[in-house]
Amino acid sequence: MLKTFRDPAGTLELRADAAYRTVYPPHDAEILAFLDTPLAHRLVEEGSLVSSTVIQAPTPDQPLVLRHPRIPFVSYHWEWSPGMWLAAAKLTLSICADLLAVGYILKDATPSNILFVGTRPILVDVLSVAKVDPTTPIWFASGQFIRTFLLPLLASEKLGWPLQASITRRDGYEPEEIGRHLPFATRWSQPARSAVTLPLLLSGKRKSGPATAPKSPKVDAEAGTYILGKTIAGLRKQMELLTPKQHASTWSDYTETATHYTTAEQAEKQTFVSRVLGAVKPSRVLDIGSNTGTFSEIAAKSGAQVVALDTDQQAVDILFARLSQSPYAAAILPLHIDLSRPTPAVGWHNQENASFIDRAEAHFDFVLMLAVIHHLLLQSQIPLEHIAGLAAEITTSGLIIEWVPPTDEKFREVLRGRDAIYAHLTEEAFLAAFAPHFDIVQQVTLTNARILFHMKKRVILPSAGV
Repeated sequence: MLKTFRDPAGTLELRADAAYRTVYPPHDAEILAFLDTPLAHRLVEEGSLVSSTVIQAPTPDQPLVLRHPRIPFVSYHWEWSPGMWLAAAKLTLSICADLLAVGYILKDATPSNILFVGTRPILVDVLSVAKVDPTTPIWFASGQFIRTFLLPLLASEKLGWPLQASITRRDGYEPEEIGRHLPFATRWSQPARSAVTLPLLLSGKRKSGPATAPKSPKVDAEAGTYILGKTIAGLRKQMELLTPKQHASTWSDYTETATHYTTAEQAEKQTFVSRVLGAVKPSRVLDIGSNTGTFSEIAAKSGAQVVALDTDQQAVDILFARLSQSPYAAAILPLHIDLSRPTPAVGWHNQENASFIDRAEAHFDFVLMLAVIHHLLLQSQIPLEHIAGLAAEITTSGLIIEWVPPTDEKFREVLRGRDAIYAHLTEEAFLAAFAPHFDIVQQVTLTNARILFHMKKRVILPSAGV
């Protein structure tokens, strides 16, 4: 990935051990002063703000350099569920309100400034903090907040537009892009009335009148601080009106409603996974097709940091909400990602935001692929050899994968009568595809004929030179 370059106040470079931020004058003195405040210490301690260590003090010849710890796994807002989006927005506004009370404010407010540690959002851009001018009662980042936080969630909740579309919209949405699609009643109800309809009406009046330079009114400091506080509180109320409505979906209650598993078979499967992970004790686990998060929690209980992927946004959102109140809130990161169409690299030179595969490659020492391979094979039409190769790219050590035989009711359901096309998908073909990459450590056949394989990645020694 490239060093960040969009903020003239400094750059950020990710390295294997940490993130290194260079801060240029005159912003360095302001940032150092903020980091020394009791508020900054409290935010770091509670996990709301990334910690910062000065490794190079500023001098006339060299800039300030800060060291930040690496977040366990970097995610982007186009991979978040609506609940995660809302949590990130609330944290942004909460920190902004706290900053205002001690003479600071956020100079920019975008989802790109937030990462997640498990289900807990954390502000990672310390350069977004700046001294506030309380005599100017305008939060200049409020427009950016509305465009990048509020309007995408409004479009998702009211119009069904996917949050994943934000991957192509770095600066979010403009009111006119959404306003023409909203039903009349929605336009005049909050938050659309304040964020879309009224701005469009005012914009029309400005266009019909003479052009004038925008003015920043000056007020006394106490009044300015009060107005800024009301602005932030108002945005929080508007965001809360977009609290996602959770409802059952195809995979959101999969574990509880699955008819192809008896209670005994489900218990047998959980026992096998728990026993393997308890013995191996991996540190970083990727759960592909996490559904309700049952096996993600088993992995977290073994002491691992877990990234839980699912293609069902509702399942991810329900899992996020449940985990937020669980002992594993900081251990499991649920993401809305389809492994058959993983997040691509985007940004300048495709190097500002890394692809999911680049972030995942050799990052995890264990991968779970439970009840997912038949979907990749039959729905996404990914060849067995490709699935095996990707699993080997992602894990540095272990894999538990569930083979679903062609006689299985779920296999038949996804097959949709295409028996002749997929007649080659046998257990023998499955084992042959994984054999170049993995050795089988142990396996168990459930009473429903599904087979759980614990595999270990093979160590491929380089061939000796002649």
